[in-house]
Amino acid sequence: MAHYLWQEAAQPSAEETKQVAETLSVPPFLARLLIQRGITDQAAYDAFCTPDLSRLNDPFALHDMQKAVDRIKQAITQQEKITIYGDYDVDGLTATSIMKDTLVNSLGADNVETFIPDRFTDGYGPNAEVYDYLRKNGTQLVITVDNGVGGASVIDQAMAAGMDVVVTDHHELPQVLPKAVAVVHPRHPDGHYPFNDLSGAGVAFKVASALLGEPATDCLDLAALGTVADIVSMTGENRLIVQMGLQMIHQQQRPGINALIKVADLDPEKVDETSIGFGIGPRLNALGRLGDANPGVTLLTTFDDDEADKLAANVNELNQKRQALVAKISQEALTIAQSPENQAKKTLIVAHAGWHEGVLGIVASHLVEATGKPTLVLNIAKDGQTAKGSGRSVPAYNLFKALDAARDQMTHFGGHAMAAGLTVPVANIPALHAAMEQAAAVALKDAPKPTLAISGRLEASDISLDNYHLMRKLAPFGPGNEEPTFVYVPKQVTDVQQMGKTKAHLRFSADGQKVVAFNRGGDAPSLTAASQVKLALRMDENTWQNRTSLQLRLVDWELKQPSVIDMRLPVASAEQFRGAYNYVFFDPKRKQAMTATFMFGGPVMMAQAVTTPLANAVLVDLPPDEATLNTLMTHVQLPVRVVFTAQAAELVAVPNRQECGSVLHFLAANPGFDKHHLPAAAKQVHLTIRQVILAVQVFFELGFVKIDGSQITVTAHPAKRALQESVAYQRQTAFLKLAHWLQTASRPALEAWLTAKK
Repeated sequence: MAHYLWQEAAQPSAEETKQVAETLSVPPFLARLLIQRGITDQAAYDAFCTPDLSRLNDPFALHDMQKAVDRIKQAITQQEKITIYGDYDVDGLTATSIMKDTLVNSLGADNVETFIPDRFTDGYGPNAEVYDYLRKNGTQLVITVDNGVGGASVIDQAMAAGMDVVVTDHHELPQVLPKAVAVVHPRHPDGHYPFNDLSGAGVAFKVASALLGEPATDCLDLAALGTVADIVSMTGENRLIVQMGLQMIHQQQRPGINALIKVADLDPEKVDETSIGFGIGPRLNALGRLGDANPGVTLLTTFDDDEADKLAANVNELNQKRQALVAKISQEALTIAQSPENQAKKTLIVAHAGWHEGVLGIVASHLVEATGKPTLVLNIAKDGQTAKGSGRSVPAYNLFKALDAARDQMTHFGGHAMAAGLTVPVANIPALHAAMEQAAAVALKDAPKPTLAISGRLEASDISLDNYHLMRKLAPFGPGNEEPTFVYVPKQVTDVQQMGKTKAHLRFSADGQKVVAFNRGGDAPSLTAASQVKLALRMDENTWQNRTSLQLRLVDWELKQPSVIDMRLPVASAEQFRGAYNYVFFDPKRKQAMTATFMFGGPVMMAQAVTTPLANAVLVDLPPDEATLNTLMTHVQLPVRVVFTAQAAELVAVPNRQECGSVLHFLAANPGFDKHHLPAAAKQVHLTIRQVILAVQVFFELGFVKIDGSQITVTAHPAKRALQESVAYQRQTAFLKLAHWLQTASRPALEAWLTAKK
């Protein structure tokens, strides 16, 4: 099943494509993509693909910009102490660095400090205690970057106490704005700035440009980092900033960025928006997630290559720690999320003690991706009284509004439609979850899947490095200028393999083309079993050992699944149990043994406990008989996945008449034999313990032996009876026949047999 609702863009006619291709001197493949973006003439094409400083907006068009510039220049002239108050994410760090670079290196300010709040002690935005400390420490002017617009109470108090504040921010505007010296914001209600989606670093860049009286070109690389990392619109002025910033990064002028590129193992000449989003950004963010983010400003502003290398190495080490934490907590959180109780809910609150609060937002995102449900992930404090964490949502569900309805249940709360941060008493979590569920009953009722824009369909001849390079002319990609996604229907999918340390990802071949599928490792059996595959793909470039080739990256797929998905292997493997499914056991001892051996990606349960319809079921071990399997199948929804694993000892043949005779002779030779010593008897007669135990059960049923407590005694002159008359003999014979069928039948035959039981 596809994760998204695919929406294919209207395709231009052959005549229109030919006309634009000739006008712009581009191949038809690129012409179609340009037409979809409304780019059909040379002027529009040049404006889109060729950045020009002259197209940047006048920074003084931003509300209060003149007031901000006047006050900052006054502070520099009078050598007042200035503190730049930033934030601990990439946007905040780059905005702080832009402001520091401009004031100190370009304008010669002598008394400038930066302050990056601690995520865990100071929190986001203006903090009254910190502002009071800054004032007492001699700060006369605070310049906020990437924060401040929501801090009216703190800033107004600071202003009243004699410390001036200039706010530069881009976040959502509250009803009450700070009474600061200036509030520079692209969406200020009294402003008329022509582009309203600048990042915090973008606003800082505009302030720097206003202070300098010309574009602050030396800071374009920092502005590009913040713009990409904050996932703002990749249109208009943001696109210009990123285009020119990437050009500057390619020139390798800033030691800190060069050092980050090195530790991320990136090619400096090929750094793009993806490199920033997945290589550089997460490393800088790791600082604030795990501790003090202030070294990030030092790294981004230093001119010392050795210092930059040392700081970048520390950043990289922290990022590796962050990755390990995310992997561990995500697995633990997913296990909780997949409990039967949580599976029945439309939203999730996953709380646990000992989780690092700095990574819970990432974990929440992973859970939303895995389950499709709005999710809060909380760490329970050591005293067990409060829980603190982050939430992420889906487009159809406004998380802020859902939580705002239960604001009285929380001690701290903030956020927006798609993300939130909060602290809640543990005792109030059920009430908070009830409020989320109530909102979901309305918002998620018949909610459509999130949409995926499809640029068009690929033919095999379209898949080439040349077309990839043509497509990159439309970069940088991001919101408002999405990376093209194409539909491809392969004739054949082969070489399906899991990859990564935890086997979390997939790679496979589609008609000979390499495809990677991130976070789809558990779906390998589904892909292998699919009778028809339809892929939504993006084109990538992959360089390995100095050889560059095209690589396709999976965004989504539509798999036409058979009713029975074959996951059978000769020996049980961890890969069979990684998927987010419901794992059903028939034998409690087998369940105990396997859950102690393997990490299951979903809840485990006994077959007899399944009394209502069950989707996404995996039948793990062997049923004791066909009747038990029939009963379960009345509740299992198709498709069903089958493993049908067993230990070799369980499948040993029923002892024949001669073998049973050797057991009976042994017992006759050892009257009053203790049944607890049957393993020793098994060695003597060269049978397995299970075979000897079965033989004794058969003998007892047929009256060949008597069992008194633990003592087994052979009956003198018993009536002659065939072994086949024993129920135990019949049951084991039937089980082995059923086991052989379930483990060796072809998938189509097994599908026909199991679906007939529905």
